[in-house]
Amino acid sequence: MTLSFRNRIDVVLSVADQRITGVNIQPRTRPPLGRLFAGKPAEALLAALPRLFSLCATAHQVALLSAIEAARGQPVAPLTRHRRIRAVVAERFAELLRGLLLGPLARDRGALQQAHGLLQAVTSLQGDAKPVSSGPSRADVLSQIKMGLGQLGVSSASEIVAPGTPLAKLMTAARMAAEDGGWRHMPAVHGVLSAADDRAVVAGLMDQGSAFAETPELDGRVPETGVWARRAPAAPLQAGSVERLLARIAEMAALARWIETGEAEDDSDEGLVTVYALGHRCGAAAVECTRGRLHHVIELDAQGVIARFEYLAPTEWNFHPRGPVVSSLTGARLRGAADRDAVDAMIGAFDPCVGYHLTTRETAHA
Repeated sequence: MTLSFRNRIDVVLSVADQRITGVNIQPRTRPPLGRLFAGKPAEALLAALPRLFSLCATAHQVALLSAIEAARGQPVAPLTRHRRIRAVVAERFAELLRGLLLGPLARDRGALQQAHGLLQAVTSLQGDAKPVSSGPSRADVLSQIKMGLGQLGVSSASEIVAPGTPLAKLMTAARMAAEDGGWRHMPAVHGVLSAADDRAVVAGLMDQGSAFAETPELDGRVPETGVWARRAPAAPLQAGSVERLLARIAEMAALARWIETGEAEDDSDEGLVTVYALGHRCGAAAVECTRGRLHHVIELDAQGVIARFEYLAPTEWNFHPRGPVVSSLTGARLRGAADRDAVDAMIGAFDPCVGYHLTTRETAHA
């Protein structure tokens, strides 16, 4: 089966008198997986996921497999659950790192050269679920990751960026750009998506299907999900690209410690993979992946094949027509290249993985 769908988001800013007066978002095309796999074994969809989702593929597989098991009433052993959580954590760490290197650090050749060995170690770490006889030991891989993070400026024992490192230089440049460009983050009142919302999200998917998944909302609320949302309520919701970049670095440091010890430093892993048995051969699962909270719902017929499948990716919350990206940009100044770079950084700060294209359109003063 060959699927072709649009995987880029177009963001068009309407500008009048050097202010952003409107933000129009043309979302990605979501593949109609429920229709395409209806009547097929659940395992066929499970096998196809890595080809369908280049982002957070492990999280999608864990979500679907967990939902299938819930629909079948199959219990999951604690060790199996822990292995899945470890795989999701490794993927989250890897995608945050790659997003940092392909985004904010992409122009720093020295940092990219330093990170070459780190990326190799991270790739090896992600393959740890399928051990082979050759290759470095897990201890060697973890040591290489710790050293590579230290070279970039991330300490394995602290969330503080080490001075004189590529990340420290990046943070200084980001702060100067925000100040010189006159960028000021606009108020954001969208709130955050959490495990407490899972039941409402699942109900929306069951009741409205793809219509809900394309433009989700909870009683008129379009919450933010992702790295910054995971820091709530410890951090204020009104934050610019600099604060969000710091949050990503802090999460990378925390995930590195999680990977090394096998345990989170707080209760943050409790909602990392959550499973819901809905009865009538129906199950759901939520996974806290790199970009935010991912939801899958599946229903099987009496023969055990797929009767219905719905999914909701984190991007649909953040890039909702009335969502966090829109509310954070509307009203901001856009006077020149510096401000445009700040807007670009702000959009990228909401999602370290998704591809987007930014354009502006001058409009008459209202």
